[in-house]
Amino acid sequence: MSSGPLFRTKRISACSMAAALAFAITCGAAAATDPKVPPAGPVQDRRPVAILTTGFDYTRAEIAERLARDGEGEIMAWDVPGDDRFPFAAEGDTELVAALVSLLSPTAPVSLLPVKVDPDDPASLAKAVAFIARTPARTVLVPMWTSTPGTWDLFVKAVTHFSDLRIVIRGCPDLIAAPETRVYPRDFDLPNVATAAISDNDPSAPLQVYVADLPCRRP
Repeated sequence: MSSGPLFRTKRISACSMAAALAFAITCGAAAATDPKVPPAGPVQDRRPVAILTTGFDYTRAEIAERLARDGEGEIMAWDVPGDDRFPFAAEGDTELVAALVSLLSPTAPVSLLPVKVDPDDPASLAKAVAFIARTPARTVLVPMWTSTPGTWDLFVKAVTHFSDLRIVIRGCPDLIAAPETRVYPRDFDLPNVATAAISDNDPSAPLQVYVADLPCRRP
């Protein structure tokens, strides 16, 4: 796990990389309305798994304990619309994140590195990928979906550019892949995008399977 100073360097690098791709992330201070993140116990050796989210209540103890932390105990996260590292929402994806946390045993060597996005903003989705690429996380969970491919244009470019990331997307098993039921990003057929865990031996496999098996209501 990276130390505090190292992760701060990675955040700055994320801004530089995003600017190069015209995604323009800036590294700002926390919004005054964002609550503080509860402190965690001793920093553990956990592998961070990134997740795109519309925000969640990280003040819940069981969620706060599972968030990725740097060597100084600060959370490793980003809020793209808010331009800070506190991806808070009073409701948002709180129940989804809580469900993911519940799948992990107390000793599971996995943490969550959340990045808050605006799923209706193509640039927001791409900025999130650019940020994650500069963190230790190599697996990215993407639970959101749309029936409009244009929403994902910049996301596709970012995912293609950062090809070392493995993107696990909502599989929408209730919507069979067909012209009349296309959903995205599932139906882009990108080489580093999957709807299944890469290996049952991966400690984050339960999270990947959960997101991949999420159904979708018909658009």
